[in-house]
Amino acid sequence: MASHVTRQIFRHGKSVPSYLIAIMLGLLLVDSAIAGNVTLFVAPGGNDAWSGQPADANAERTDGPLASLTGARDAVRRLRAMAGGSLGAVVVRVRGGTYRLDEPLLLEPCDSGTAEAPVVFEAHGSERPIFSGGQVITGFRQNGPLWETVVADAESGDWYFRQLFVATGPDAGQRRQRARSPNDGYHRIAQLLPGPPDAHGKAIARDKFAFAAGELEPWARLGDVNLVLMHSWETSIHPLKSVDVDASIVEFAAPLKEWWCLGYWEKDQRYYVENARELLDQPGEWYLNRETGLLSYWPMPGETLGGSKVVAPRLTELVRFAGDADQQQFVEHVTLRGLAFHHADWELDAKGNSSTQAAVEVPAVVVADGARHCVVEACEVAHVGTYGIWFRRGCKDCRIQRNRLFDLGAGGVRVGEATMAPTDETESSRILVDNNHIHHGGRVYPAGIGIWVAQSSHNRISHNDVHDMLYSGISIGWNWNDAKNRTHHNIIEQNHVHHLVHGVLSDAGLIYCLGVSPGSVIRGNVFHDIWPYAKPPFGWGIYLDATCGSYRVENNLVYNTNSGGLMFNNGGHEHVIRNNIFALSATHALWPYSEQRPSTFRRNIVYLTQGELLIPYGERSLSDRLAAKQPLGDWDDNTYWHTGGPDRLRFYRRDFSEWQSLGLDRNSQIADPRFVDASKRDFRLKADSPALKRGFEPLDISRVGLYGDAAWVAEVNHSQCRTIPLPSPPEPPKPLEVDDDFESSPVGSHPGGANVSGEEQGASIVVSDECAASGTHSLKITDSKTLEPAWQPHFFYEPRIKKGTVRQSFDVWLGPKVEFFTEWRDTAVYPRNVGPSVRFAADGKLHVGGQTVCTIPTERWVHVEIDARLGKDSPGTFRLTVAVANETPTVFDNLAMSGEQFTELHWLGFSSTAKEDAAFFVDNLRIRTVSDQ
Repeated sequence: MASHVTRQIFRHGKSVPSYLIAIMLGLLLVDSAIAGNVTLFVAPGGNDAWSGQPADANAERTDGPLASLTGARDAVRRLRAMAGGSLGAVVVRVRGGTYRLDEPLLLEPCDSGTAEAPVVFEAHGSERPIFSGGQVITGFRQNGPLWETVVADAESGDWYFRQLFVATGPDAGQRRQRARSPNDGYHRIAQLLPGPPDAHGKAIARDKFAFAAGELEPWARLGDVNLVLMHSWETSIHPLKSVDVDASIVEFAAPLKEWWCLGYWEKDQRYYVENARELLDQPGEWYLNRETGLLSYWPMPGETLGGSKVVAPRLTELVRFAGDADQQQFVEHVTLRGLAFHHADWELDAKGNSSTQAAVEVPAVVVADGARHCVVEACEVAHVGTYGIWFRRGCKDCRIQRNRLFDLGAGGVRVGEATMAPTDETESSRILVDNNHIHHGGRVYPAGIGIWVAQSSHNRISHNDVHDMLYSGISIGWNWNDAKNRTHHNIIEQNHVHHLVHGVLSDAGLIYCLGVSPGSVIRGNVFHDIWPYAKPPFGWGIYLDATCGSYRVENNLVYNTNSGGLMFNNGGHEHVIRNNIFALSATHALWPYSEQRPSTFRRNIVYLTQGELLIPYGERSLSDRLAAKQPLGDWDDNTYWHTGGPDRLRFYRRDFSEWQSLGLDRNSQIADPRFVDASKRDFRLKADSPALKRGFEPLDISRVGLYGDAAWVAEVNHSQCRTIPLPSPPEPPKPLEVDDDFESSPVGSHPGGANVSGEEQGASIVVSDECAASGTHSLKITDSKTLEPAWQPHFFYEPRIKKGTVRQSFDVWLGPKVEFFTEWRDTAVYPRNVGPSVRFAADGKLHVGGQTVCTIPTERWVHVEIDARLGKDSPGTFRLTVAVANETPTVFDNLAMSGEQFTELHWLGFSSTAKEDAAFFVDNLRIRTVSDQ
């Protein structure tokens, strides 16, 4: 009956009140909903007061499609209310075009569907609807090389944006750079400044530093200027408080809040500044004056005032699934399909933005809490300032599938939370992240991850293609220790992750994992090309960090990495690593760890054309297990090859037979695996490959990465990847010999070539002219009774001398209450790595191995020499010679070295251990190789 009445009304629609039309439309749709499914349409030019049932407006324009997703959502809510809560399946078909969002689409528990009757918001056919959180800016006028316009809402203080996109065609535009200095590359901190000690005792200011003259200025509107610091694997963004050009000191609005201090990885830390009008000096840059609303843009070549569209974002979030797992309220069975979400901004805290890792504090533009059986499929997220999609808390059995995410301020997809959920109900789990193309991220927060999963279990990450991010591609975990966590039973398979970091950040992985993760598998992936910044120069293929445990890593192809194909150091344990190819690393192939709970390394192929097989840091854990007579792990049936020849393969300092004598790799081989063409990155095995005889199962990478229709797969695939030659490996450090009488060093400077530490609370290590054994300068070491730990301050050299007899000689002048030691060390674990060690007590007594060997006078110059032979044939003893001026030298032979594993000299230092304020002087310090004795 309602349908018949409604049709009659529509015949005479012009004479019927609009409120009656709305009622009748609702009745018509309720009739339809009760009878079956509901289909609504959304289109540009639609009207949220219409029914949404017709795909096009009628001639009288009394009915037609809705105008927005929010209008469609509200229409469904009305239908559900009128139908008493029972509806069939609801499909909202969205016509192509661009829709400007005034607010995010908010989907609440009342918007849920059911398994039998889901709610779907989808593109109509092959049309392309774009939902933009931005606004087109008009009214530009030419002013010299610039386009300028006053943005009224910015002038009134109602709108301030941090991104700008410019398009010359039908696309959504390209990101443009806020006015920046330097235009390319980075400035460098000129000098760190003193400040309160941080958690590691480093007394370095966290809110200021000294800059090189001319790099910073007290620009107008200084509070709007952002200084971006590069911190190895992260960045931080700092509003400025002041710039003192006379003192060359810049001060932030608030201190850096992370655990590291400024200059933690390198004293001349990288930084850049942006968003000062005075820095607007090249095409592609822009600046918005927050006070006047004046937007200034320097157009790129080819852009014209009449032919370019300028868009700035107004929103920071575009879609929210707003369930609440803590309150048992869920959004269920809702799908977004074929929709594009563009133009969303990022926000800056008044104290600055930073994260410990992975831009973890950055939100997303499509975010879900308490979502169940929800789907984001075949959508696009682009031109945003944060992460793309985040299924955050209490989400289960959801799919993120076949989406395209690019031009991202941070990363692509997030699942779970950094903090462990208190209950199974509030944990996000069983999420499928599949067949997504994620690329070109980190445009605001370089540490953004392609796919990030934390404190979340039973997820499948498969067939994604992730590339051109500036940090890690996939990150799984979020525990840096063995503590209980919720990251387990995750499957990471058939992904193609490649071409990452590009020298911007460091200590990254093509896949990076944390925490103990039983049941988790990394299999059948292709990981290649990761090129980090130089300090630290770490870019790994498969990176199992920080006591990571219980991963099964199998059938992966990993190649073209800077520091190696595999890393499971820092307590890595109980991994099963088998049937992988680790090829073509620039410096080292593997960084293993020998834990008390050993790992398995079987049937792998490790192929080098340069660099070393094992990074030296891993030898310490091996030495620990040997000393404790504990298992070293199950290594066997592997194939190792270096194209430079078998002699280029060293297992730490051991040759292959010595390695095998430890019980490792007894059935493994050094042999060319016979790839089809490794130079062209074709790692198929020829039929006569010796690896096959060791049980290696050939890898099939044909199914890796994107799948589906030809156009989708053609966006990126393995065959299209550009071949990047390995960078030349760094020259091995040359042995260092020291001959320093300190005469050429200015008073107050540090000893040349030495590393100095512990200059706090009055302690110092500086060149002095107070006294000298010869000439006028010597090195003064001043200790403080309040300084901790006891071995501070200290300084050391890195001689890197591996063989021959080495002599250390110096003159020393002891003041009252002085205590210090001088010591040689290898790279093994302390104290087993200690060679010659001589302690100078406050009473002038010299101790070796806890025994007094002689007494020397205080406040007089004394000459000391220490001689020892290095190498595997070292006798494990050294000679000490002590000579007081005008007296016959005393020689002590065959003194025992402290550590049984000392064979090479990699560290030689002086450490003050005084319990009172004290000082001593060192002069004529020499470290050199002498003829064997």
